[in-house]
Amino acid sequence: MKKLLFILGLLVSGLGFAQDETAKDTVQVDQPVEVPQIVVKVPYGKLTTFGDLAIKIIKVTDSRCPADVNCIWAGNVILDYEVYKDGKFLETKKLTLGGGNEDSTLFKSDLNWLKAYSVAPYPKASAKIDQKDYVIKMLWEQLTEDN
Repeated sequence: MKKLLFILGLLVSGLGFAQDETAKDTVQVDQPVEVPQIVVKVPYGKLTTFGDLAIKIIKVTDSRCPADVNCIWAGNVILDYEVYKDGKFLETKKLTLGGGNEDSTLFKSDLNWLKAYSVAPYPKASAKIDQKDYVIKMLWEQLTEDN
């Protein structure tokens, strides 16, 4: 009986000490949280919607240096794309990625900011890439009044 009371006493005191620790899964946040940026895969020829905005890649001109070749110039990718807003065609635009062009913005409005993030697949000297095989990763940011 004494052993049982002793073990029970240890359990109760152990539980009491466990309650004194602060939760380790809490974090103090002193700054506002950034607006999330979403990376979306946009396949060639498919109308892809971002809120009230939609993009359709209509042509990819890829002059990047193939992965299995040494080149003097890294090359670039030129995207021809159509912009739609609320389901209605707005305009056809062209964007050059690489080759010294730092701005990869496809579209920016009061509510959305869409930037090209990467183009896949990367070219190889041994194989030609069909237009339908291209996928463009886009960085989509829904803007707030603070941006």
